[in-house]
Amino acid sequence: MAGRARIVGVDSILKALDEGVSLARVLVGEDDRSVDVSALVAAAEASGIPVSRESAREMRRMSESDEPEAALAVAGPVLPSTLDELMESPGLVLVLAGLRYPSNVGFILRAAEVSGAAGVVLETAWKADEREEALRVSIRADRFLAVLDASAEQAAISARDAGRRIIAVETSGDALPWTTDFASPACLFLGSETEGLPVAVLETADVTVRVPTRGFIPSYNVQAATSMMLGEYLRQTTNARY
Repeated sequence: MAGRARIVGVDSILKALDEGVSLARVLVGEDDRSVDVSALVAAAEASGIPVSRESAREMRRMSESDEPEAALAVAGPVLPSTLDELMESPGLVLVLAGLRYPSNVGFILRAAEVSGAAGVVLETAWKADEREEALRVSIRADRFLAVLDASAEQAAISARDAGRRIIAVETSGDALPWTTDFASPACLFLGSETEGLPVAVLETADVTVRVPTRGFIPSYNVQAATSMMLGEYLRQTTNARY
C-alpha cells in the first residue's frame, strides 16, 4: 500500500501510538512475554490494531537485521475490508480472474505486497484449503496486503467508479508494459492461461497489454507476466505518490 512504512522497536511504536500515527499491524515475537512487549500488545489491541505473534525466524527476516527486533509495526491505514474501500486506496490493485493453482496465486500475492500494491482481488471457485495454501505460499502476505474475493466484473465496475484505469493483460494486447501508464491510479487484470479474461473486462479496459515473447510457446506463466508488470509499475512510480 502506498505510504506504508516500517516502525522498529517497542519504544518507537509506543511513541507512534501516543502521537496518533495510524498503524495497520504490530508484530511481536511469539514467545516474548516481557513487560515492555506485553504493554505494547495491550496498547495496540486497545486501539483496535491487529497484533501478530511471529516466530524468531520471521521476526529476524522482517527486521532486516542479524538479530530479531522485539517488535515491528506497519505504519499506514488498516487494510481495506471491502472492494470499494480497496479501489479508493492509493496504490495498484491486482485482479486475478480464474487462476487455478494456489502456488501461482501465492507467488503473485507476495510479489504484489513486496511491490507496495494496495491489494489483490481473487475470483476463484476454490475450497478453503486451496485458499489457505495460496496464503501459505505467499508467506502470509495477507497480513500486510488486502486480499478480497469478488468477480472480475464486479472489480471492474468498482475500479471504474473509483476513477481507476483498467489495464488488462492478454496475449492479444496491442500495448506493451513500458508504454502503459502505471503512474495514474490503475487496476491490473490478469486471467488464467486457459480461459483468459472475461469478455466484459476486455471490452471495458482502457488498455490491453501483451508481454512480448520470442520463443515458440506463446505466453509466460502468469507469475512471470505479473512480475514484469509489477516491475514496470515500480519503475514508473518509484519516488512518486498518488
